[in-house]
Amino acid sequence: MRRLLVLTGLTVLLFLTGASSASAHVIASTGYSSVHQEGNRVTWLLSLEYDVLSRAVALGAPASDDGQRAQSLDNAKNEIGEYLHDRVIVSVDGAACEPALETTAIGTRATKAYADLGLVFECAGSTGAFSLRYDVFAAEEAVADDHTNLAEYSFGDASGRMVFDRSHHDFTVGDNTVASSSLQFGKMGVEHILLGLDHVLFVVALILGAANLRGLVQVISMFTVAHSVTLVSTLLGGVSVPAVIVEPLIALSIAFVAVENLLGSTRHRLPVVFGFGLLHGLGFAGSLRITDRVSPELLVSLLSFNVGIEVGQALLLLAVFPLVLLIRRTRVAVPVVRSATGVVAAFGLYWFVERFFLA
Repeated sequence: MRRLLVLTGLTVLLFLTGASSASAHVIASTGYSSVHQEGNRVTWLLSLEYDVLSRAVALGAPASDDGQRAQSLDNAKNEIGEYLHDRVIVSVDGAACEPALETTAIGTRATKAYADLGLVFECAGSTGAFSLRYDVFAAEEAVADDHTNLAEYSFGDASGRMVFDRSHHDFTVGDNTVASSSLQFGKMGVEHILLGLDHVLFVVALILGAANLRGLVQVISMFTVAHSVTLVSTLLGGVSVPAVIVEPLIALSIAFVAVENLLGSTRHRLPVVFGFGLLHGLGFAGSLRITDRVSPELLVSLLSFNVGIEVGQALLLLAVFPLVLLIRRTRVAVPVVRSATGVVAAFGLYWFVERFFLA
């Protein structure tokens, strides 16, 4: 029985450290929306990852720069409009508004190219119950493993934020509550850390380097404090660091901690983790920020998202640390733990080179 448990632990640990050979993330796509009403006209600025959109809509030959991407969007404007026609819907009192794709452009978020699509909806009236439906990159299209869209909206006196995902396609303005919004952003925080393999491997590196539970609690607490500081500071407008700087350094943080583990040099682990935690907080903030306006809704979203990150982190600890303890009680503890640490370091270095030199 014990051998079976050890084998299971080895399998899970190796899966966590070798889950991807090319990217720090599964294909979990995040989109952004800004929806505003002016009379009987609703404007919807929709930002989608260019590469994922190109899998859903034929955009021509692969583009190597933003100029080519912008041209591809312009050339495929009709096809994109047709794709969005039945997937992005605005209605008032049950009557669908007439959509039109007016503009296309290229933007950048977290080192990724985004298609910024300007949709305009002409509605039959300016009063009534406005509803939104969003069903882009649905599961059956098989263009992304998961898709989430962060939406900011303003309809008359009603404004706020909400999240579209594969279990939430419809939204009626005025129905959003603080509780439902908090649950949505909390869920997004959990998914963000668990689906982001770079954040997962950083925490795994900390677990592999912890001598005991007390030491692990100390470093994880330091990581939590640090990433919370920059998450809050960034979203409230106090800090702004380009993703082209943050993302390579996050990758380097993984390799650095793993190499420290291999060298047995962890005396200064707490200040090191605090510094790298600040970087990871900037990475977390990049997936949530929509505007610079400070509002009660933004604070609720921020708190819920951060709580979700902590819940996801706790789930990761509960899943991995007992397995590491189990493995350390076996004869193969040293080679297995060092091998797993080496894999983590290799991924961190690979992602650093990919993001810094090849991006």
